[in-house]
Amino acid sequence: MKNLIILFLLGMGHFIQAQTTTTVTSPWPSDGPQPNREIYTYTMTAENQFVINWEMAIPSGSNFIGENSYSGGRIDYKHFLNGGNLAIGASLGWNSFSEYHTPQLYETADRSGAVYTDMVRHVYTLPIAVNVYYFFFKRNIKPYVGLGIGTQYSEQDSYFNIYVINEDNWGFLVKPEIGLQLEINEKFGFSTYATYNYATNNSNYFNIDYISSFNIGAGLYLEW
Repeated sequence: MKNLIILFLLGMGHFIQAQTTTTVTSPWPSDGPQPNREIYTYTMTAENQFVINWEMAIPSGSNFIGENSYSGGRIDYKHFLNGGNLAIGASLGWNSFSEYHTPQLYETADRSGAVYTDMVRHVYTLPIAVNVYYFFFKRNIKPYVGLGIGTQYSEQDSYFNIYVINEDNWGFLVKPEIGLQLEINEKFGFSTYATYNYATNNSNYFNIDYISSFNIGAGLYLEW
C-alpha cells in the first residue's frame, strides 16, 4: 500500500514542469458588478496544479458498514491543456470506515458453532483514478466539473472476541465530481469538492456487491 502511494507521487513528479503565472487584462465581463469599467484584471491559472485535501465520506448502499468516515484525504495533480479551461490529471485518495456493533450471537455458515460477542467492522479504501476537469471560468473563483475513472483497492475486516476475518480486493472505479476553487494569490488557493465514488469491489463472505460513498473534501492547492 505504501509502495503504491510512493509510485503515484513519483509518477506525478515526472509531469511537473516549471511555469510562471501571468496576469492578463481583458474586457470587463457584461455580467460583472461594474459593466461600465473598461478593463477587468485577473490572474490566469498556471499550467500545473497540485492539491492536498482532507476528506470525509458517507457510505451509500452498504449492508456491511454505515458509519461516516472522517479519516480520509486525497491528493490531486491537474495539468491545464494549453493553459485553458480543460485539465487532465490523476488522484489518489484514502478513507477509513469503522463501526461498532453491540454483542449478539454469531453462527458459523454450517451452524456447527456459534459465539456471543460484540464486533467492530472496518473498511479501508484506496481509490486511484485518472481524471478530466472542465473549469467554467478561471478568475479568482473557479467552479468546475470532473469525471474520474480508475481502480480501487479495499480491505474489509471484522473483529470479534479474539478473532478477525479479513478480505481484500480490487474493483473498477468511476467518480463524477463538482468543485470550487478560491484563489489566494498567483500560486496558492483554497479548494473544495463533492464526489460520488462507485467501485465494483465485492466480497461473497461479507455480502458486499460494491462499495460506494459520497465524499466531501476541502484543502489547499499550489499552482506553477
